[in-house]
Amino acid sequence: MERLTILGGGPAGLAVAFYAHRAGFDFELYDQSSHLGGLCRTLEYQGHSYDTGAHRFHNQDVEVTSDLEGLLGDKLFKVSKPSKVFMGGRFIDFPPTPIGMLRSAGLRQMGRIGFDIVKAKQNRKEIVSFADFAIQSFGETLARRFLLNYTEKVWGLPPEELSPAVATKRLSGMSLRSLFFEVVSPSNRANHIDGTFLYPVGGYGNIPEAIIETLPAERLHPEHKVTGLTTSGDTVDSISINGNSYRTKGRVVSSLPLTLLTGLMGDALPKEVHEASAHLLFRNIRLIFIRLARSSFTENASIYIPDRELSISRLYEPRNRCRTMAPPGETGVVAEIPCFAGDPIDKLSNRDIYHKAIEELEVLGLMDRKWVLDWRHHYLSHAYPVYSLDYAAKVAIIMDSLARFQNLDLAGRNGLFFYSHLHDQMRFGKEYSAKLVSQQEKTRASAVT
Repeated sequence: MERLTILGGGPAGLAVAFYAHRAGFDFELYDQSSHLGGLCRTLEYQGHSYDTGAHRFHNQDVEVTSDLEGLLGDKLFKVSKPSKVFMGGRFIDFPPTPIGMLRSAGLRQMGRIGFDIVKAKQNRKEIVSFADFAIQSFGETLARRFLLNYTEKVWGLPPEELSPAVATKRLSGMSLRSLFFEVVSPSNRANHIDGTFLYPVGGYGNIPEAIIETLPAERLHPEHKVTGLTTSGDTVDSISINGNSYRTKGRVVSSLPLTLLTGLMGDALPKEVHEASAHLLFRNIRLIFIRLARSSFTENASIYIPDRELSISRLYEPRNRCRTMAPPGETGVVAEIPCFAGDPIDKLSNRDIYHKAIEELEVLGLMDRKWVLDWRHHYLSHAYPVYSLDYAAKVAIIMDSLARFQNLDLAGRNGLFFYSHLHDQMRFGKEYSAKLVSQQEKTRASAVT
């Protein structure tokens, strides 16, 4: 059977290990952290549980959902909580609905928004950037009220410098047609609005924990940092881990950030690959958990804050996902603040970033610092890849060069430099394992003949 060396113990690496082990393949998994699960973790503090991200599992893949239900059983339950945008002192739907945007804009701008949408549809031009996509799809006024502001805040680049790939399926129901039907019949909501999702009892981190429980412990190696890869011809033949070199036996699956992988391979890759890698960006998240002397903060799953003058991009209250995630009489709220390595937000001390978050929440009228009992800070590195205008060309250069290594495969959001969700990563692991099985069967059949 094929032997796998899996680099990275986040959701993608664990998914590959899970399905490969289920199919009978041997593997070794290495991760530099002391805890496996990557950014899909649930942390504990003073009786509170909170996730490292506003995670939700949407039933987008029937087979993967079935696998997850098999792992968690009755510990996986359905949650119905909407998400909202907080803008202009009021909450509107997220993803943004046309009627919600119109209501927040007021009657004076309703006509202007409608005119802009029609104008954009009539004056089509080539879509080069996300700004082009947003304005052509929703009109100048509507696009700038939320989409462009929020996108620049989250991704860290002006919308004119971002690829249209930033757009997601969440915006697919927002159109001139849906605008008409929502104005005429508000009860006939656009079909992309979905506040219902699946969530595990006790926190999202119980998903990777359930996967880990199915795997042989002796094959999982936390606190094992990959420090280099060496190649021979078209094969990755050894890996350095914690300074020690190990020869590979079979395939190497990397879910490490693509830029990190190219650096680890050094001179095995040409100069143009390293130059392309240097142009790729990852966004980091500074996560602030705030413990509150209140039984509730909001009824929403998440709150999005588009104001570019404020650093917080998103808030979520863990107890709205699962009631057991906060002790009686208390609740917690988690603030996400995106940053690039070395920028002003990144350089703030933990205490300064906490005070900045509290000040912003007070300015918005969402919080009073008298409610605060305690707080904790976490730094999430490589939270997601940034789709700059030239990212696809740079990734293509890297992928073309890596393709010559016949035993090297890439996986995951950061490994493939492709924004994906947990169900996508599990689907990849499932299909990757099936591909290995198929190849083994062909090899055996060929040997027999």
